[in-house]
Amino acid sequence: MNKIDPTVRRETAYTALWVAVGTLLLQGVCLIVGWWSLPVLLGNLLGAVTAVANFLLMGLTIQKALPQDKKQAANTIRLSQGLRLLMQGLILVLAAVLPTVFNVYATAIPLLIPRVGVMLRPLLGKEDPVPVVTPVPADEDEDDEDE
Repeated sequence: MNKIDPTVRRETAYTALWVAVGTLLLQGVCLIVGWWSLPVLLGNLLGAVTAVANFLLMGLTIQKALPQDKKQAANTIRLSQGLRLLMQGLILVLAAVLPTVFNVYATAIPLLIPRVGVMLRPLLGKEDPVPVVTPVPADEDEDDEDE
């Protein structure tokens, strides 16, 4: 198994923090308005785990695609995006068919939280956005030109 890039690890931790805060906020709101129940808690946890896993898988896919050529990288990203979307859809279907176990709304809301965290990152973060680094393949012709 390949080592997880420190940037992927850091950004996933940042996203997990946002998801945890959003999850606690949702639990608090449900408790205050009297909608809280065990299915709300379980659905919220299922959605939170799915949201963080989705972000981690996206980061690992980008890490895998960086050394690939442009066409291969595009196919890798496209396949990952489709599979991750399918995973989220299946989780929502699971919550919908098991309403006594999972609240479907409490499952769906955490899936939106990473987008909020990403949008707010430039406003709240002190560090510059993560630079995109693309490896440049070594050109064998360069040696010939120097001689």
